[in-house]
Amino acid sequence: MLEIYPIQDKNEQKDICNKCGMTYVPDAMCYSALVERKLVGACQFRIKDKHGLIVEMNNCINSSDKDALFVMGRAALNFIDLCDIHEAYYAGSLMDEQTLLRIGFRNFDGKWYINLSNFFDHPCEHAQG
Repeated sequence: MLEIYPIQDKNEQKDICNKCGMTYVPDAMCYSALVERKLVGACQFRIKDKHGLIVEMNNCINSSDKDALFVMGRAALNFIDLCDIHEAYYAGSLMDEQTLLRIGFRNFDGKWYINLSNFFDHPCEHAQG
């Protein structure tokens, strides 16, 4: 079973980021993804000014669970949207374009962007890939 958890402890976040080959960003929030209680990925994100930003999202080393990335990405965007922020960007290294498209991001002039206004009213309409 896939489970997504917010990481509350910064030492734990740092450890998880290391296991996922990501640079730890101390001022970012973080979600972890577990399948059968085994860590498979992480997503660091933050809210800056009037937009959300997924700083980095990656599977752990020896994992390639695209569904976990999809669910974590959507969970982070939902949190951002619930904070009344309706624009978000993906700023991490380009992992898999199809996964970003599936989450709902679109590439505009080299920037991965999503408008969250009413996005979660009908989230399945926004998936591609």
